[in-house]
Amino acid sequence: MVLASFHLDAAEPPARSRELDALYRQAEAAMRSLDMVEARRLWARIHHLDPSTMALCQLGVVDTRLGRWDAAAEELSECVARMPPPKNDLERRRWEVRHADFARVLGEVGVLHVVTPPGIVPARILVDGREVGRADRVYVQPGQHEIVAMAYDGRIARVSAAAKAGESQSVPVVFDAIDSRPARPAGATGGPLAPTREALAGPAPSGVKPWVVASGATAAVGLLVTGIGLHVAANSAEDERRAALCAPAREGDAAQAHASREGVSTMSHLGTASLTAGALLSVATFVYIVVANDSEEGQPEVYACRCSARWPPHNRVALRSHHQNAAPD
Repeated sequence: MVLASFHLDAAEPPARSRELDALYRQAEAAMRSLDMVEARRLWARIHHLDPSTMALCQLGVVDTRLGRWDAAAEELSECVARMPPPKNDLERRRWEVRHADFARVLGEVGVLHVVTPPGIVPARILVDGREVGRADRVYVQPGQHEIVAMAYDGRIARVSAAAKAGESQSVPVVFDAIDSRPARPAGATGGPLAPTREALAGPAPSGVKPWVVASGATAAVGLLVTGIGLHVAANSAEDERRAALCAPAREGDAAQAHASREGVSTMSHLGTASLTAGALLSVATFVYIVVANDSEEGQPEVYACRCSARWPPHNRVALRSHHQNAAPD
């Protein structure tokens, strides 16, 4: 009795609810009669009025029976993603059936993963003239397809890809570089456009040059080794000179000892100079590497100025008189 009074006192359902109830009944009747075209039209209308998971899953089922594999894959992929975990046997069977339908459809379509360069998010992606909502997973029929990607700055990239049933592949798209040349004003005529700032500045610094570093390092090592060798030879010659001085004196030994001493001193000085030059060249090579690396970040701008000086009238007269007086007769 309470239930009866409840139904009697219940408010009339809204107009959309009555339309949806009628559409649900018509769609189920069309599916029972195997009129898939009519069922597809009705389920599409239902999904437009009430985008529920049930309507989306039914659209996928109908498109599967119609052989519209790419549309069925899109709908069933979203359907299984929306389905909550099953809580009873009925929901579990429904969950398993929908996943089995989706697995079957995946064997009939190819999957394209459209890959754009880093930092570029495409504004639109068209596959065979049809706009797709996402670029990372596009379901297509097996065969050749044309992909058009449009960037937000107006650039367009086109690429073709051959899809195979049951396979997925990445399709990279490359946009043309932005032309930085100055645009000629509308209606302007004449010679070539003025050079850009980049053209006037010249080529950017190339950074560290390997041949400079290799030459500096080789020369520095050579000088250091030569200096060490000269010092070793000077020490050896000095030992021989001392040993000769300690031997019994003979005629001409004094002159020979003096010449030997001069030679040892010269050799020692050359060794010291060679070591110093090698150390300085090593430091210069290191400084070149640091400065060249810093210069890669930007090129300094060079400005030129024109200076002129004007002499006061009385200074010019005095200067002219000075030159006349200084001129020879």
